[in-house]
Amino acid sequence: MRAGFMLLIAWSSVPFFCGLLLLANIHSAHNWVGGEDFQAAAIFAVSYAVLTGLGILPTYAATIVGGWIFGLKLGFAACAAGYLGGTMIGFGVSTLACSTHVSAWIDSNKRWAIIRKTILAENAWKTTGIIALIRLSPSGPFAVTNLVLTSCGADWKAFMIGSSVGIAPRTFMACFVAASASATGAVDIQSLAKSQGYWAVIVGIVLFMVTLAVIGLVARAALDRALRDETTAIR
Repeated sequence: MRAGFMLLIAWSSVPFFCGLLLLANIHSAHNWVGGEDFQAAAIFAVSYAVLTGLGILPTYAATIVGGWIFGLKLGFAACAAGYLGGTMIGFGVSTLACSTHVSAWIDSNKRWAIIRKTILAENAWKTTGIIALIRLSPSGPFAVTNLVLTSCGADWKAFMIGSSVGIAPRTFMACFVAASASATGAVDIQSLAKSQGYWAVIVGIVLFMVTLAVIGLVARAALDRALRDETTAIR
């Protein structure tokens, strides 16, 4: 079994469990970065880049923690920088790990096969736009999407620009929600639930997920329209 296929399997599961662990320990993460100033934000951004780029943490969990600790403005800046770094690392690791097994998996998936054909055939601007829509959707875990897009033959410039543009709205929204929750004085999700009520937290999470789902549906529809010239088989 090639390294690329092994990473595909690991990156489909490991970040999910690590993300839950991180969200359950926001206060510990806050203590670890050492504060809420620019230096702490820089430490957070580097950690974000390494841990998401290597497929250990999902971006959604890291972004929520960033918004919770640093607030909306500094949190968004730190998360955006961390995401950009994670994308660079992810592209490098995925390039080294790409294998025929991943390519075969892409070709067996009708939607991704069409995306691969389009990425290889179209100009840089359209490729960048398609990658941005894929990130906005989202189409899968961050690390897995890195691996698959790299296996599709995405140019690194289109990969970086498209990824950064596509993730920005979701990053801003996650930072806003997390910063709002932190503004209540809660140090983590557990204390937030105790102070605000478990039902209030559950309703807030549901509304947040529904909003992301709506954004994802709109992005998916836009992606389908962008690919429609290639085929009418996308569903």
